[in-house]
Amino acid sequence: MITMKKIINNICLAMLIVSASAVTSCKDDDDDDGYAMSNQEFVTQASSSNNFEIAAGGLAVSKGENADVKHYGEHMVADHTAAGLEMKNLASTKGWTIPEALQPSEQQNLAKLAALSGAAFDKEFAKIMVQSHQGAVALFETGSAPMGLPDMDLRAMASAKLPTLKTHLQEAIELSAAVGQ
Repeated sequence: MITMKKIINNICLAMLIVSASAVTSCKDDDDDDGYAMSNQEFVTQASSSNNFEIAAGGLAVSKGENADVKHYGEHMVADHTAAGLEMKNLASTKGWTIPEALQPSEQQNLAKLAALSGAAFDKEFAKIMVQSHQGAVALFETGSAPMGLPDMDLRAMASAKLPTLKTHLQEAIELSAAVGQ
């Protein structure tokens, strides 16, 4: 004979099993297999790239000799500052960490630019902007792909930023040609 106590125990057990499976299915998306990269990996790389563009743009404004270099630098500071704020807002809602330090290659490029002045700065800045934006476009193309990132919001952000990064790359190529690369 089934007692009320057994029915309640079975209901409680069923609820426990359902809630345990719900917790398991709500795990952090970064653990999902099959994606090109984790959400945090993308945030780290994209943020470092973004912060590099801001810092290098600031150097171009202060050290650039060519008016186009200075203008491009202003453009980098404005666009990448706005993109950085958007990334920080999303990261704070998702629990991802925005790194303070640049990746080693970006630290090296910034140090290289800081040591130059005049026309030498302008040429190296334009060259590095081409390389940096090629890397950023590749990163954001990977992130925006259907299996690029586990988080749909981050994937959508990567997709939304891609046209601007491609424009920055084209402008950097033109700037590089203009300053004699």
